[in-house]
Amino acid sequence: MALSRRSFVKAVGVGAGGALSSSFISARGREAWRWGEEPPSADSSEIPLSSNENPLGPGDAVLDAIRKGLGPEGALPGRYPGDYYRDPIAEAIAGKFGVQPENVLVGAGSTQILVTATQVYTSKDSPLVGSLPTYEECAGYAAVIGSRVKAVPLDSRYKMDLGRTLHAAKGAGMLFYCNPNNPVATMVSTSDTKNFLSRMLKYSPETHILVDEAYIDYVNDPGHETMIPLAMADPRVIVARTFSKAYGMAGLRVGYAIAHADTIKELSAWHMGNSISGLSFAAAIAAIEQDSSFIENERARNTKVREFTTDFFRKRGHGVTDSQTNFLFVDVGMPIEEFREACKKRGVRVGRPFPPLWTHCRISLGTMQEMQRATKVFAEVLGAARKSAA
Repeated sequence: MALSRRSFVKAVGVGAGGALSSSFISARGREAWRWGEEPPSADSSEIPLSSNENPLGPGDAVLDAIRKGLGPEGALPGRYPGDYYRDPIAEAIAGKFGVQPENVLVGAGSTQILVTATQVYTSKDSPLVGSLPTYEECAGYAAVIGSRVKAVPLDSRYKMDLGRTLHAAKGAGMLFYCNPNNPVATMVSTSDTKNFLSRMLKYSPETHILVDEAYIDYVNDPGHETMIPLAMADPRVIVARTFSKAYGMAGLRVGYAIAHADTIKELSAWHMGNSISGLSFAAAIAAIEQDSSFIENERARNTKVREFTTDFFRKRGHGVTDSQTNFLFVDVGMPIEEFREACKKRGVRVGRPFPPLWTHCRISLGTMQEMQRATKVFAEVLGAARKSAA
């Protein structure tokens, strides 16, 4: 949907005198732009539960870094983001995870990492393999460049079917392993993941594995682990991360890959340079170096909201997957387009369809106050649907 300048400015909530805000940086609801929806404007009373952002936006350290960059001594917007910006963020990420800067590749959100990996490792003869449904970026780009795509249905628990995926990925160019998985919110355990990836690397040695850990900061399973150590040990494994979720920086577009140095070199050859602004670099460094309590507090806040909203749906007999993310995947028992439209009319925006699960809705988690309001809308919509069916 095309937007005029006026509608864009109203949507993002900035203008000639617009103030820097955490809600602008978090870009709430604006993933929907890409899928043909006009996002709610900044002054709208609508509740945006469609794009999986942190509803509170980034922490004070990030906002301070941006203000400094915009200030009289900052001049960041007037300079190309050369190595004097790229090197510090790579060093900051490397320091956090105990790797070297040459093991880090930074991109415009994890989206750029996913697209680059798809470009490098897939073709019409080396297909992309992934779950159905899963996050669409890799499959969508594979279709654009003519790479074959093999989709493996989820199992009965809405988790990745590891057995079928293993056989489907034999000889593939790349396996996209989104864990926790968007849009279904489920997670494969660390032990099962390690076992599967080990088998996969032996069963199909020519296949690269892209592990998408966009939502790992929302996992509250104390035994869950990142696959970064495996990526460091094996050049066929890549871990993708993002600042768009728990860090609350979806509007700044910063993500990164961690992998073996040789793999980073392969990806870098196809990676578009200067895709991230100096302000975004400064914000990302501040985010990665801020006190760990920011992510811990965000995880705890999200867990309470997740439990409240899950309980609401389950008490009413609706199936909800075992979420380890900042969104739910709910069987609303009615065509998703009808549910979305009815919610939108009442001021709540929920996620887009994810075929072939046509009665399931992805519902991002807002603040507790927002979800208390939203669940009243859900109760009204679902109640009206039941009366109509009766």
